[in-house]
Amino acid sequence: MRVSPVGRDDGDKKGEFSPIYFKADKFRLLKKGTFWLAETTDKPVKGWDAALPRICSWGEFEEKKSGLKFYVFNTHFDHRGVQAHKESVRLILDKIKTIAGSAPVVLTGDFNVDQFNESYALLHTSGILKDAYTTAEIKLTPNGTFNSFDITSKTDRRIDHIFLTSAFRVKRYGILTDSYNGKLPSDHFPVLIEVDYVKKSVS
Repeated sequence: MRVSPVGRDDGDKKGEFSPIYFKADKFRLLKKGTFWLAETTDKPVKGWDAALPRICSWGEFEEKKSGLKFYVFNTHFDHRGVQAHKESVRLILDKIKTIAGSAPVVLTGDFNVDQFNESYALLHTSGILKDAYTTAEIKLTPNGTFNSFDITSKTDRRIDHIFLTSAFRVKRYGILTDSYNGKLPSDHFPVLIEVDYVKKSVS
């Protein structure tokens, strides 16, 4: 199943979505929402110097077996706006505090900034979230995350990230570079992690 999000262009069905897919047999959706990455967060609008409207969708989940409750936020940062990158980070951190409080949080997305960028550092050094790549016990990263549909592309740049609160221990981190008949399913490679929460596993 998925968290049914809203389109970024009209708050309904138009434009890009930032859905969160989950296994309904393992997890229960408790709450959900979407906000815009802009000065005004509750309606379709471009923020700061962004080229396009951008959104972040979120859900509160409960693991049925253990009763563990946690939040997932999924976003897509603008591909141009430098100020928008920084302000989007600040906004999301503020929203995480407001929406999730002290609960465990996973933040995923195409951030359009790599691990050497100032906006990435704002997230990674926020004291709230850490990049799963940096804490993973096992890493499988044969490439970066953006391929531009070029199967021969090689880079160490990661612009798709998974950030976590300290409640999670990252056991494995992988960038999946599989191709099919010489073709790639996306211009970005999927990022996969396996994590533990205290004594209970969430994967």
